[in-house]
Formats: sequence, structure tokens, C-alpha cells
Amino acid sequence: MSRRLTRRLRESSAREAGGRVPRWFARFGRRATWGAPGRALWRWSSGRTPSGDRRSTAQFLLGRMLLLPAVAFTVLALAATAYFDLQDRTEQLRDRYAPALVELTHARVSLTLAQHEAELRLGRGDHGLPAQIALVGLGERYPALLTEASQSLNNVAQTKALRKAQEQEVRVISGLVVAYDGWINWANSHYGSDVLRKSGMEYAAGVLGKDTGPIDATAPALLDRIRSLEKALRADVDDLSAWSALPVGAASAALLAALVFTFTVVGTLSFVRGQLRIRSSLLTVYAVPVLLVLVVLAFGAIGQHEAQRYVRDTAKSLGRISVPPASEGGIKNQIRSEIKADNQIEDKEELLAANLRDTHPGAWTSAAGLALALAAATTVACGFTLFHYGRRHLAIHWRSP
Repeated sequence: MSRRLTRRLRESSAREAGGRVPRWFARFGRRATWGAPGRALWRWSSGRTPSGDRRSTAQFLLGRMLLLPAVAFTVLALAATAYFDLQDRTEQLRDRYAPALVELTHARVSLTLAQHEAELRLGRGDHGLPAQIALVGLGERYPALLTEASQSLNNVAQTKALRKAQEQEVRVISGLVVAYDGWINWANSHYGSDVLRKSGMEYAAGVLGKDTGPIDATAPALLDRIRSLEKALRADVDDLSAWSALPVGAASAALLAALVFTFTVVGTLSFVRGQLRIRSSLLTVYAVPVLLVLVVLAFGAIGQHEAQRYVRDTAKSLGRISVPPASEGGIKNQIRSEIKADNQIEDKEELLAANLRDTHPGAWTSAAGLALALAAATTVACGFTLFHYGRRHLAIHWRSP
């Protein structure tokens, strides 16, 4: 007798604290210590008043018809904002900055090789005239390399990765390429005079500058300007590939909104089961895609960030590509050294091009769009399901004065 009385007292105290709850939730509640905020939140979620009584069915269902879709769309909007911000950054890195850095590297390397070719044909400023100059002049390789450099600079300007000042800098660099070519051709046209030829080669070397060593910021030469532009673009790549406040904040807010959505759905299911005697598996099925879309977008965001990190690492590796100095051991060694450098550059270019094609996880973009569309459709279905459950109660509620 005393045991029955004790059990009834416990049940009555539980009802006064927050009303009857589902058995699975009650079992979980016995394992965790629920404070006043937790009980108040559960009462609100399951449609109970502070005294433990059920709220009006019509008012509750009408509120949840609007609340559940609103919270779900908030979750989807925040998650989509975080994901598509990362996607936009990845597209900028892949379609703008990576091609711009590749083309700048091509221009820098081509100009350095053109200088080596000119020195091979015309001699350095402190060397005599090579024997073959009277027969072949500059040959075909030097103008081809200079054309490649000019084309690479034009491609850089078309990548849309440059700001206005940087576009102006590319035009200045293109003008310096023309000036450099002018001095080389002037030295070639005066090949019979050692003094004039050496002077032309020295002026050309001064306009071109060096591919290695510190950058001269006071009077930058042609290659110094290209290296400075590469450095600025690499800094932009570092900024784009780093975590920013928008995706982090939106993702955090999406997780918080998802918790509110989950708690609201569970409370709504409890109310529907207790008040309408309906086990709403359909409402559960419609609510699950809203949570699953977070999983899909999380995997997609990881893929986007990995792509950004790869582009950042690729940008750093591009800055380390350079042509070794021309050999001092004669023409054969110079030719062998430049052929080796050409092969290394071509291999690196092919490897970079192959890898850059795979930096954008397009499959995840399609999956994210499909998941968001499906979740949006099921969100609307949640509202219609609740309307279907309470249409009679709502009709009576709207007819009453």
C-alpha cells in the first residue's frame, strides 16, 4: 500500500513539474538532470502550459504549421550561405587566381630563357661574339619565347583575378617586354661592333633584372615586377583559402537552429501523439531531410576547403619554379642546361594543369543543390501534414467567435 502511494505521489509531482512526457524521454530524463530551463523548454515544445495542461489543439497546430517550416528554412538558408560562400571562394581560386599565377610563372620563365638564348646567340656583355651570329642571328627560339611571355601576360589580364592597379602593372610589364626586346634587337643589329653589342646586352639585362634574389622595390626591373605581382596574388590566395567569419558564423548558427528544429519536432510529435492519438511517422520522414542536408553540406564543405588548400599549396610551388643560371662551361653545356630546364617546366605545367582540373568538387555542388531542394520540399510538406492533422480543429477554431 505504501509503495503504491509513493508511486502515485511521484507521478503527480512529475505532472505538476511539466506534464506527462513520452516514455523514451522520461527514461532519458531519469539519466540526466533537467533544470528549470530544460523543463520550460520541453513544456513549450510539447505544447503544455506551466501548470502541465495541454494547450488548445487548434492554436498549437496553427503555430507549429508556421514555426516548423520557418525554423527549417532558417537552417537551410544558414547552411546554404556557409556552403556556397566556400564554393564561391573555391571557384575564384580555381578559375581566376590559379590560372593567373600559372601564366605569370610562364611569363617569368619564358623571359629568363629568352635572356639565356640571347646571351647564347649574342654573347654576354663581357664575352666575345659567338661564331654563328653572322649566319643565324637570334634564331627562332628567342622570338618564340618572347611571344610566349607576351601571350602569358595577356592571359593574366583576362583572368579577372587582378585589381585595377594590378591590371595597370601588367600593362607596364608588357611595355617593358617591348623595351627589352628592342634592346636585344638593337644589339643584334650591331653585332659587328663589340662596344655597341655589349652595351645593348647590358641595357637589356638591366631592363629584365634577375629571376632570383631580393626584389628591388625602389627601381624594380621587369622580372622584379612580375615577382611582386606573384607575391600579391599569393597573399590573396592565402586570404581566400583561410576560414572567414561568414561561413564559420553561418555554420554555427545553422547547427544551433538545427537543434531548435529537432527539439520542436520531438515536442510536436509528443503533442500529436498525446492529443490526437496519432503516431506521425510521416512528419518524422519529412523532418529528417532537413537534418541530413547538414551532413551532405558538411562533407561538401570539407571538399571545398581541401580544394582551397591545394590551390594555396600550388601557388607556393609555382613561386619556387625558376630557371637555373646559364652554364659557364661552353655552348653545349648551356644548351643542355636550358633543354633540361624546359623539360622540367613542361612537366611541372602538365602536372599542375592535371591537378587544377580536379580542385573543384563539382559532384558535391550538384549533391548540395539536390539536397537543399529536397529538404525545402519536405519542409513545406511538414506544414501541410500538420494542417491535415488539425484541419477539423482549425475549422472549429476559425468559426468560433
